[in-house]
Amino acid sequence: MLVLRANAVFLAAAIVSPAFGAADIAVGPNAVVPDGAPLPQSYVPHADAACDLLDRCGEICPSSASVFIGDFAYDESAGGFVVVDVVTPDGIFRMDSAGCSVSDHTAYAGVSQRGCGIDNDTGNVYTASWNDQTIWQLDNDFNVLGSQNFGESFSGLAVDEAARLLYAATNASPDMLIEYSINDDGSVTASGNSWEVPWQSFSDGFSAAALEFDDCSSTFMIINQDANAIEYFRLEGGELAGAGACDMPLGFGWGFGLDFANVDLKIADIGAFACDFPIETIEPDPAICGGGEVPDLKIRYSSLVGFAVRGFSVPFGAGVRNNTAGALTRELWVTLNKPPATLPLGSYTFAPGSNQMYTNAGTIPLPPGTYEATLNIGESVGGTPDDSADFSLAVEKSGVQ
Repeated sequence: MLVLRANAVFLAAAIVSPAFGAADIAVGPNAVVPDGAPLPQSYVPHADAACDLLDRCGEICPSSASVFIGDFAYDESAGGFVVVDVVTPDGIFRMDSAGCSVSDHTAYAGVSQRGCGIDNDTGNVYTASWNDQTIWQLDNDFNVLGSQNFGESFSGLAVDEAARLLYAATNASPDMLIEYSINDDGSVTASGNSWEVPWQSFSDGFSAAALEFDDCSSTFMIINQDANAIEYFRLEGGELAGAGACDMPLGFGWGFGLDFANVDLKIADIGAFACDFPIETIEPDPAICGGGEVPDLKIRYSSLVGFAVRGFSVPFGAGVRNNTAGALTRELWVTLNKPPATLPLGSYTFAPGSNQMYTNAGTIPLPPGTYEATLNIGESVGGTPDDSADFSLAVEKSGVQ
């Protein structure tokens, strides 16, 4: 039999409270900030990264009971942010990216939400908390669709639409970045991949606040609340590696979000832990390229647990994201390294947004063994691909094993 198995190389992709440090230093939103108390400062030199303050977007107070602002998520269709309003009244709201005006404030089920992410393919919104350790799934009107408890102290969420992945930062010791697969119904499943956050600035644990992901440069951004810094990370060889850090030019940041259209960061200064919250506009690291630089097409391999007797075709799936505004017609093909082979899969037209398609690889008359293969998308079979995804091809003997 022939079996297609996804290769890990392709990574297209009880109340818990943070630990607090010395009494005279505020290291978390639940800590009291004494008058004149210093905020934590980094004692490790930062990498060369831009965190220049561009301007103040405005001052907002989502509700009279707002305690502080949590994670932001940029909604491409609305051209603004979805933001969580932490502690009271466990709310969520929209914030205009240009003028910081607030609208659609809603209280919903959930305890002290800290993380927020949006799937711009479906419009689904995800929130999470370190208190209830639950990921909540909402529709674009903030109606609750479901919830899942994972037993993690969540402090930030971000979505990689191209790879159909949800990433979560935890406020723990150590702070972690955890990967979840987004299922067809919008629920999520832990992929088994997780990484300890390798802070480049001072941290004594329980430091992670908010999370962003730039799918153009595959860069994660996390606020280090101990150092009041933004830190940048990338996955390199399956490991999470630091890619820069910079001080935030404001009092005390917690929630932030990347505006893909204008390629800037909006950050809430919550130093007072009360209304009104200044929203600052900050220039991100030069490596962040935003929505204008996203490649036209991205492809990911998707196994269908497809079995076939040797000599027959092997069904499998592919997820293709079209980042343009119009339909694109492209060829799909599989290449094998050893023995060298090119297997055309046909021509397909992909609508803007996320596309899930199913096809067949074969017929593949290969002897039993494991082969490295690549799924390609491009204008011509064998030409320069727009994008590729590696996977393993396992060929087994025919008959019952």
